[in-house]
Amino acid sequence: MSANLTREETAARAGAIELRSYAVTVDLSNATELKQPTYPARSAITLTSQVSSTWIDYIASSVTAVMVDGVAQPVVYDGARVQVTGLPVGRECRVVVEGASLYSRTGEGLHRFRDPADGEIYLYTQYEPSDARRVFPCFEQPDMKATFTFTMIGPERWHLLSTQPEVSREPAEEGTVCVTFAPTPRQSTYITCLCAGPYHEAGDEWVSPDGRIEVPLRLFCRESLAPHLDADELFRTTKAGLETLHLDFGDYVWGKYDQIFVPEYNLGAMENPGLVTFTEAFLFRSQATPAQYQARANTVLHEMSHMWFGDLVTPRWWSDLWLKESFAEFMGTHLSKEAAGFGDAWLNFTGGRKTAAYIADSLPTTHPVVADIPDLEAAKNNFDRITYSKGASALTQLVHYVGLDAFFAGCRLYFARHAYASATLADFLAALGETSGKDLAAWSSAWLETSGHDELAVAGTRLVRSPSGAAEAADRPHATTVGVYDLTDGRLVLRERVDVVVAGDGVEVPALAQPADVVIPNDTDQTFARVRFDEAARGILLAHVGDLEPLTRAVVWFALRSDVREARLGVLDFVTAVVRHGRREDRPGILTSLLTEVDVVLRRYTAPALRGMVAEQWRDACLVAARESEPGSALQLLWAKAYLWAASLASQDVRFVLDGGIPGVEVSDDLRWLAWQSLATQGDATEAELDQMLARDRTAAGETSHLEAWFSRPDAGLKREAWRRAHVVGGETNDAVDALLAGVFAQGDSPLADEFAAGYFAGLLGVWADHPIEIARRLVVQGYPRNPAHLGLSGDWLAAHPDAPGALRRLVLECDAELRIAERARLTLPGLA
Repeated sequence: MSANLTREETAARAGAIELRSYAVTVDLSNATELKQPTYPARSAITLTSQVSSTWIDYIASSVTAVMVDGVAQPVVYDGARVQVTGLPVGRECRVVVEGASLYSRTGEGLHRFRDPADGEIYLYTQYEPSDARRVFPCFEQPDMKATFTFTMIGPERWHLLSTQPEVSREPAEEGTVCVTFAPTPRQSTYITCLCAGPYHEAGDEWVSPDGRIEVPLRLFCRESLAPHLDADELFRTTKAGLETLHLDFGDYVWGKYDQIFVPEYNLGAMENPGLVTFTEAFLFRSQATPAQYQARANTVLHEMSHMWFGDLVTPRWWSDLWLKESFAEFMGTHLSKEAAGFGDAWLNFTGGRKTAAYIADSLPTTHPVVADIPDLEAAKNNFDRITYSKGASALTQLVHYVGLDAFFAGCRLYFARHAYASATLADFLAALGETSGKDLAAWSSAWLETSGHDELAVAGTRLVRSPSGAAEAADRPHATTVGVYDLTDGRLVLRERVDVVVAGDGVEVPALAQPADVVIPNDTDQTFARVRFDEAARGILLAHVGDLEPLTRAVVWFALRSDVREARLGVLDFVTAVVRHGRREDRPGILTSLLTEVDVVLRRYTAPALRGMVAEQWRDACLVAARESEPGSALQLLWAKAYLWAASLASQDVRFVLDGGIPGVEVSDDLRWLAWQSLATQGDATEAELDQMLARDRTAAGETSHLEAWFSRPDAGLKREAWRRAHVVGGETNDAVDALLAGVFAQGDSPLADEFAAGYFAGLLGVWADHPIEIARRLVVQGYPRNPAHLGLSGDWLAAHPDAPGALRRLVLECDAELRIAERARLTLPGLA
């Protein structure tokens, strides 16, 4: 199968073929027959070719017909490419390819799901970067745009949805209808979309301030989740975003704006114009924190900004997909604050997405934001935190450099020049250069074309810059701030904050001529750089980080977390500081980040001999904090959840929580499952108890939670069965594989660790070759050993397989690097804080 696509061959194809339109028919009449693995699909493509033969991309069960202008051609198909011959050179023709496409259970292509709550069937598509070819024959590359007219056949009682409104609905066979949708504007294949099923619907409308544009708004979700669809808040965010983007970027051109929440989704969301898909995790079944609502708004607005950057103007090749994602990541956070009113948007970005970007950028597999993407396989592996969050951080610096008004003016110019077409980074920077009057070539070279990031530290009266770790040396300019702090009456107090621009190896800061107790570089988090403290400053911050402003707290907490990863700070010091300051932390976003990090520190970075003692202290501190927090508050809920996780490490019967033992905490089904997960991990949950809980919550989320809890019990036979089931080719869904592997490693280091580690490395190449990429990634990353004793096996495999697929080697290298970090951290002696 020739499923990979190279830059050179697709460029040649785009140069030889001019696309006009697709007419695509997908017949889902058999979708409710779960034993039926395929469905008919047909593409009629109007094009003009300068060559007599080419190929069409299609990953399917079979191809049944190929025609050129009505004349049958021989079917030559290798499972990924349909060879097409007999093309008339230099004149328009119509190519038809018919076949049997495969229903998916892995979130790629057309995903089919049966709702355990009511037995209903739901379908949706997910294509990025290149899975439209799993649904219909097409030219699967972003720069070959065309108009699309979709026709769907399905049960008459279902919603049949695409990115444009339906224009006709005719009866088909008994109980089914044939729906045709309006032609789309010119767009790429990967942002087309089809959804089908008895979805619940809510409706509204947005009208532009001048009354020229009316956009119908709809929300969809599974019927069983309708009680959790908070339509008013979602429509509020949607309207606020459209209002601001209309003013900043120009008219919304895609007609309607549907948003649909779908099950077993591999991503957070996808920017299909006119029909945006989201994970159902954004429909909160129980009390959610302000940080969770902000994260959802961020994603809603991220995808909305793609309607202009990514959909209207699309990257020419996958090497520039980072640009649209970085742009949307920046805009999602910017709009969360400026349009939707979430004041902590940038604070949550600092403590969450940006933190993940720093970690990814410190690994040996780091790459420039603008990565060399020679083929599709490389593109699939470069959708990462560097692409998204480091890129967004770089764009934040760019906005500081050129100014927000000039940045938006440059965007408008870019959209006007390249509407309905494809473009490159150079095109974008050229537009920004015109509106800002600045040459951005040096900025781009330093920030986007080198890997790694800088480290900022104080040396005397200078703020000095140096490459962090293995970062490439580059003169990255940093427009940032320096905070000068004094200990006054037992509190750390800001004396002054100074704006600086760091170039070369550093900059003189006159404010540092007067002695200070602590100086914090980048204390308002304007740049992307590792902040380093000496031992004296670190000691003061461990004792006083809670005195700082929220954004500065987030910067300092990340610096301290980095010190743990780099074996500069003992885990006990870090956990003690979180206990000391976390109980008075009033920002849910910061607290969420801290609680998550402590769990990682305990499970990965704490030596087994120390883990039990530290986990017990942490468990007890979480319970005290939960009981002392304001009843019913988001902070109380976070502490209660942290307690349940901690109890699984330091065994304690948590059934009292289910009986209201923490007054004020909502005992929802989600919280109940956390409690039963904790009990199962401890070996204190019976089969009958877990089945009884499943009977109470017979939903998709309940089934997945039951599966994880069932296999989290410390039983060797259960662990082997979970491992086996996760690895069956074509066996489990994406969510089920996650749950099974979580169950295998619920206790961390396991008596079966040696057995699983040996099997893991022996089977790696087969896993990568035999499974769809979304399942293979899960098996490679989540199945990687947790015990540093297995680093020898890891190193041996890497040494023995230099020619393994690049994407696979990268994942193993990253896991290997993380385990080596854990090994060093475990050897760090506990501190005395």
